[in-house]
Amino acid sequence: MQALRVGLAGLGYFGKHHGRIVSELDEAVLAAVCDTDFSKAEDAAKKYNCKAFTQIEEMLPFADAFIIATPTQTHSAAALKCLRAGKHVFVEKPITGDVDEAQQLIDEANKRGLILQVGHVERFNPGLQALFTLLDQPIYIETRRVSPLIERAAGIDVTLDLMIHDIDIVLSISKSPVKTISAAGARVLTGCIDTAKAWIEFESGLKAFLTAGRLSDDKSRTITVSQKNEQLSLDYQSGAITKYVRNGSAMKAIALDKPPAAEPLKEELRGFIESVQTGKMPLVTGECGRRALSLALTIGTIIKEGASGVMI
Repeated sequence: MQALRVGLAGLGYFGKHHGRIVSELDEAVLAAVCDTDFSKAEDAAKKYNCKAFTQIEEMLPFADAFIIATPTQTHSAAALKCLRAGKHVFVEKPITGDVDEAQQLIDEANKRGLILQVGHVERFNPGLQALFTLLDQPIYIETRRVSPLIERAAGIDVTLDLMIHDIDIVLSISKSPVKTISAAGARVLTGCIDTAKAWIEFESGLKAFLTAGRLSDDKSRTITVSQKNEQLSLDYQSGAITKYVRNGSAMKAIALDKPPAAEPLKEELRGFIESVQTGKMPLVTGECGRRALSLALTIGTIIKEGASGVMI
């Protein structure tokens, strides 16, 4: 199969990684890059032997699929230009900053029969994928995602920066409409929400408690799922899954085999390329991205307005 020609918009923190990975994949070739800072685009073009531009419109003729790794507020306009030109699109999370804009991207892709994938990279974590195979009618999920403050994320609420990963994962597990949401959080260091907690109940009866923050000395990423007769806990960073079962009047911890190591971002982009080449639906569709965005924005609004128990 011929290698897919890929264009990359945005050469900041995420874009640099995307460029490296596409260049390593046999299934694709990095054909063009663009950034408003032409020196970044020029350096990447020299490194990967491709064309450099400052505008997306300029590189549209040179690729069949595009990765949008620009700031969130530009996702909608950048992705629309690509979709309207008949190009497949991978857009980093959150899909956009607005639910209506997200729906517009979904509608445009559907109308043109194009692939639209959203960069919720945690779904490609081998530990999470192994955990998914062990799930059997979960009744309660608890997530924790905390880290030190990173300057590049200081201008966005932690609900959209960190918690949205767990929102997407919980939604993919629940497969049920949200019934109620309660949330609390605070602006501490940045002027945006820096710490947040959310309690979500689904129509199915599943309940989830999500914690996200960027006020910690250490980075921690965990999910714990309770289901009949057992509890499963995953450490995203190590890939370790622990099963807890009853042992008399106590609980017994059983360490499960770790799945084979893999680079989630590489698997995510490989999945996008496969979807483009085969027409297979991506693991994280535009609709997945829209739902996660909608819930993240709702949680943020509850925190800012001091509401609780909101129905959506």
